[in-house]
Amino acid sequence: MKKLNRDDYIEQLATGKMSRRQFSKVLASAGIATVMLPMGFSGPARADASDHPNVFTWEGWDANQHHLEYFEKHGEYPNFSIFGDEEEAFAKIMAGAQFDVSHPCSYKVEIWRDAGIIQAIDTGRLSYWDNIIPSLKNIPGMTHEGETYFIPADWGLTSVMYRPDLVDEKYQEEETWGILWDERYAGRLSMSDSLIDGVMVAAIYGGAENPFDMTDSEVEMTRELLRKQLPLLRYYWTSPTDLENSIAAGELVATSSWNDAYTSLKNQGVNVKYMNPKEGAMTWVCGFCLMTAADPEKLEKSYDAINAFLSPDSGVFSFFDSGYGHSNIDAYSLVTEGFLAERGLSSDPEAMLSSGIFQIPIANEAVLQAMFEEVKAGL
Repeated sequence: MKKLNRDDYIEQLATGKMSRRQFSKVLASAGIATVMLPMGFSGPARADASDHPNVFTWEGWDANQHHLEYFEKHGEYPNFSIFGDEEEAFAKIMAGAQFDVSHPCSYKVEIWRDAGIIQAIDTGRLSYWDNIIPSLKNIPGMTHEGETYFIPADWGLTSVMYRPDLVDEKYQEEETWGILWDERYAGRLSMSDSLIDGVMVAAIYGGAENPFDMTDSEVEMTRELLRKQLPLLRYYWTSPTDLENSIAAGELVATSSWNDAYTSLKNQGVNVKYMNPKEGAMTWVCGFCLMTAADPEKLEKSYDAINAFLSPDSGVFSFFDSGYGHSNIDAYSLVTEGFLAERGLSSDPEAMLSSGIFQIPIANEAVLQAMFEEVKAGL
């Protein structure tokens, strides 16, 4: 069987062109010990919205391979709606859009709970709750007054991805966020158009004691760094696909990014590296919330949708497809140490989760968002 690149793999697996036996061979060649596919797996069938829950999630997490257990049980997949970031998702929900399950990151959960748009989750109905990485059950904001509002599912890093063949080799010796302010690469740098993955990067690089709860002087320091960086940027990125294309083409030499872009480009054979900056990379955890507007008649299937994503087989696909970590500790025993290492992961996820700057709720979010918009407007 010919060597498949990432897109070939996903397309053939999703459309049923690859058999279960061929799939097993591909996984084995990647170092995966075992994985189970449902006998009824047949590709990208999508459910009737009247029968199945609507899951509001990020691009890519609607892939069939994350929801095989749901398919095995119900013969179809949940319905999916896609958002670009949590600000967009929150605005749509507050404007009246209704969903059964959502997929925010942990630092937003308190805001969503206080807004009344999510409800408590019965962890007794979660098949894999006991298999969740222990530290992920103690994320700030996920519980309130003894009830759970957030189920951790996937986790990863925000750091610097760069082309080692196109930048000063000193950045391989001393990795730093500072590369994103290097004037030699004006017009070939990028930053996330995001409060958490853009503004917080500047705060961390500037040395804010607590970037998620900055003093007035630290906010001004961050503003000045963003102003200094603005003319150096080719663009603020919102699409990971656009970002990957620009790095692959050499239009960008360095950018802030999530680790899925690094995994994708490595799978394509692009010469990229992913930093462990001396100032610290950020660690984030995203997961599932049950919406207040969830249809009671679809509640059981909403729990089934969450359970499917929490399965160890979904975790294996996360490792392969995006390089993201998964909350189910059993997923790590299904792959080899080498397979994980190639994707910047480890069989000891607790150690990785504790090594970064963990994203928590932003205390002065409104002030920072207004400041960021002013900077982008050239003010």
